Amino acid sequence: MNDKKLQPPPEWRVSVEDWVKSLIASGYSEDTVRCRRYKLTHAAIGLGKSPVDVTTGDLVSWMAGQHWKPETLKAYRNTLTSFFGRLQRTSVRPDNPAADLPKVKRPKAHPRPCPDKYILAALAKADETETLMLRLAAECGLRRGEIAGVNSRDVMDDLLGKSLIVRGKGDKQRIVPLPDDLAEAIESCGGWLFPGRWQGHVEESYVGKRISRLLPEGYGAHSLRHRYATATYAATHDLYLVARLLGHASVETTQIYVAMPDARLRAGMAAVMLGV
Repeated sequence: MNDKKLQPPPEWRVSVEDWVKSLIASGYSEDTVRCRRYKLTHAAIGLGKSPVDVTTGDLVSWMAGQHWKPETLKAYRNTLTSFFGRLQRTSVRPDNPAADLPKVKRPKAHPRPCPDKYILAALAKADETETLMLRLAAECGLRRGEIAGVNSRDVMDDLLGKSLIVRGKGDKQRIVPLPDDLAEAIESCGGWLFPGRWQGHVEESYVGKRISRLLPEGYGAHSLRHRYATATYAATHDLYLVARLLGHASVETTQIYVAMPDARLRAGMAAVMLGV
């Protein structure tokens, strides 16, 4: 994703920049604004008409043709609803065509923690950068975008060692404990842990690709976050603590991430065996 290369069509630019300014004025982070601007620009190019002429049918047809996963569809739906809502509030157009977009049905997810044997195999062939990415996901539970944005200034001392201030979804902050050697590596970088080619930091897609290529098919960065959740719950038996460490607003979301610890499953199996 590079919004510096991807620009909205001329008839969209004034409205897009006005909307972006409203996001900044509302306190959204630079990363969130950049991500939403990219999604809107992508939609503007794909729709192929002025924003004042776009209909609900246009939006439905375009989104249906993308064949995205539900999470991506929902993110685009939210972006379009926000943008056209701004046009309606500022009287650029009388309605919000995105308000009537179908709600995105998300299938019930199941925990899929990446087995440690695959993580260890990935670490064995990872370079220094990839090792840090793998560890931040598997040992700290960070999302791809959160890994991309790790900065030395976000390491802090706590009562027992070092922790990392993580800026997650919705610009919410949380504090995650860090292994000492990982904290040292982050502090010593003197800025972005994963700097971008020209400025800022790398994008989350870059992190995802680097991690996915090291893991077996079917496992990626998110499966490492599931591993972190499952291992932390196995050690603490505290779902609320796991939710806080993952940055979840609801424990119901956290339950999707936590697979039943193997030891408890084995104990259950032993209890029902007939002994024949």
